[in-house]
Order: sequence, then C-alpha cells, then structure tokens
Amino acid sequence: MRFSQAVTVLSFLLGLGTAAPAVYTSEYTTLGCPKSTTPIATETQQYEALSDFASLLYLQKMPTKAFNNYVATHLINHAADVPGDGAAVAIQTVGPLVAESAFVIEQLFVAQDRGVTYFKATTPMGTVAAIDMFRMSGTCLIEHWVIQNPVLNSTNPHPYF
Repeated sequence: MRFSQAVTVLSFLLGLGTAAPAVYTSEYTTLGCPKSTTPIATETQQYEALSDFASLLYLQKMPTKAFNNYVATHLINHAADVPGDGAAVAIQTVGPLVAESAFVIEQLFVAQDRGVTYFKATTPMGTVAAIDMFRMSGTCLIEHWVIQNPVLNSTNPHPYF
C-alpha cells in the first residue's frame, strides 16, 4: 500500500472524514473497474463521479461513454428488466430506452459507498419516477438496483417530484 493510500485509510478509520472506506478495493480489480476510476475516493469524489455518470447517461444520452467511464465490466445488476450482469448487457438493454426517453434528475446523493439518483423518465410507455442505486468501489459503480413507479394521477398535491 502506498503511503498516501495508508494515510487516506487511516484518516477514515480515525473519523477525520477525508476518505471513503476501502472495503471494496479488491472488488475494484476483480469486477473490472475502468482505468478512468479510482479504487479509493472521498464522498465528494464519488459524488462527482456519479453526477458525471448520470449526466452522460440521462442528459447527454451517451450510455456507452457513461458505462465505459464509470461502470465495472462485471457489474452486479439486480434490475429485473436487465437480463444479466455486466456493463455490456446493461448498455444493450438501457441504450435504446435512453435514446427514446427524456430525463430530469430530481436528486442525487452519495453516502457510505452508495450512490443514488432519483429521476423522472418520460418514455414512449409513459412517465415513471425511478431510483437507481449503486454500490461503489472508489469512483467505480460495481453493483446496481433500480426501483420504478409509474406516475399516476394522485390526490397528493405534490406526488413523486
């Protein structure tokens, strides 16, 4: 371990709040994180990575670039509508949907090696409120969950967003 990495880990363990935990650094390698990511990162660095990923994917509609820059090759994927693990499978499934949909990112946050995006997606099939949650190793997205809810008429004056 390099001295700077040791200081970063020690700072976190002492509660100085300067580093994210290094719990998943072995997964960083085994799951095939891109070279554009780092195995250890602060929450601020993780937030910046997730924010850039979300911008590339949802707003700039560049799923291949988003995944190539931030997602592990062997992404563990829990999304029911994606037929397996891996970044390539996710790109094949999500790419066409991204191309034909409009997105508004409502909220984005990172804490404890988890990143969450809450967004509105207007698709050919209707409008949905969705949450993408990722487990992160440094600035690499290594595991994914999604929850989607169709936007329906509601008696609540401010439903969903």
